[in-house]
Amino acid sequence: MPSAREVKNRIRSVKNIGQITRAQEAVSASRVRRAQSQVLASRAYSEKAWEILLNVQSAGSKGGGGGLHPLLTARDEVKNIMIIMVTSDRGLAGAFNSNVIRAALRFTDRLKSPAKWVTVGRKGRDTVTRLRKDMIAEFSNPDEAGLAQFRPVVQLAINEFLSGEVDEVFVAYTDFVNTLTQRPTVLRLLPLSPYETDDQVASEYIKEAPHVTAGALQYEFEPSPEEILEEIVPRFTQLTFYQAILESKASEHSARMVAMRNATDNAENLVVDLTLIYNKARQAGITSEILDIVGGAEALQATLDKKADEILDVYQQHLREQSQNGHKPQSKAEVAVTSDDLTKIEGIGPKISSILRDSGIDTFKKLASASEEAIRNALTSGGLKLIPPGLSSWARQAALAGSGDWDALHALQNELVAGRDA
Repeated sequence: MPSAREVKNRIRSVKNIGQITRAQEAVSASRVRRAQSQVLASRAYSEKAWEILLNVQSAGSKGGGGGLHPLLTARDEVKNIMIIMVTSDRGLAGAFNSNVIRAALRFTDRLKSPAKWVTVGRKGRDTVTRLRKDMIAEFSNPDEAGLAQFRPVVQLAINEFLSGEVDEVFVAYTDFVNTLTQRPTVLRLLPLSPYETDDQVASEYIKEAPHVTAGALQYEFEPSPEEILEEIVPRFTQLTFYQAILESKASEHSARMVAMRNATDNAENLVVDLTLIYNKARQAGITSEILDIVGGAEALQATLDKKADEILDVYQQHLREQSQNGHKPQSKAEVAVTSDDLTKIEGIGPKISSILRDSGIDTFKKLASASEEAIRNALTSGGLKLIPPGLSSWARQAALAGSGDWDALHALQNELVAGRDA
């Protein structure tokens, strides 16, 4: 189990990451509303412009007014293609970039034609560079860019298509469905006509063409269909590409908001789990410290008890040596140690024992040799007003105690009644 300090540092790191993801979620939430409003507002216009373009193209070809616009004419043989891949400049968007990159690569592999790559966004550029693809241009994908910033991309695609360097131009981007769903898709930008293929795998990535109103539509052209197409086709090409950019931006902010929300929730759950681990590690540490303290206290107490026993043995040995040598105690401490416990005599309590000790009668031998009158005088001088009735038996009891005949003393005390002879 990791230490409490390591877990605490991990909790601090996860909380810091959670603050970052929460801030990123708030920023993406504010941007996604604007991006969604832009893409939904322009989507209907883009689809209607596509429908009008196809109707004008059909009417112009039936009228016999000349050939169609070069940007509308499909090539009989496709030798080279161009892939414009739209990704983001920043990460932390979940699988947004990886999904569109994977779709573009798989779609290119199914076409079996050499492909030139143009990347819009740093994430796509890094991937194409790492895979050593034929990248002819790369552009950034800022958040607040308008149509003017992406005109060079469209102009590059038109020039490559008109010069014959490429026969088809595709745009790989992420189509916005709703906040939780974004679908990577591929749109044929040039020629501007519905794309059809027999490859079932490649067709899964192709964006479905908008519905075209059926029926005979009468158009009056001024000055001519060719001149009208010459004017509106390049503009519509820019509009189609810019719509793909708006779809990608709305998808990016939605994916980042959802990813940051999930990351924040995961960070909170991880903090809860790490807090539990931290409490367990802290409790284990406290328990270990308590056991160490208890063990140390027991060891210290054992040492103190052993040392006290040694000191007591030495002191008792010293007293025995002094007693054998006839040494007379000189200090009060020595007198207290060498005196006998007079309370063992029946009829003598702590107070009487203290009075007798102060009068010099502090051993059994002195009490046995003292006369009854001397004992009475000592008690009266000590302030005892009521003399015990069994005073006459103290000398005999003291004689037995002084000789160490404790059995005889107990037998005598059993015969006494309140300290007196029965």
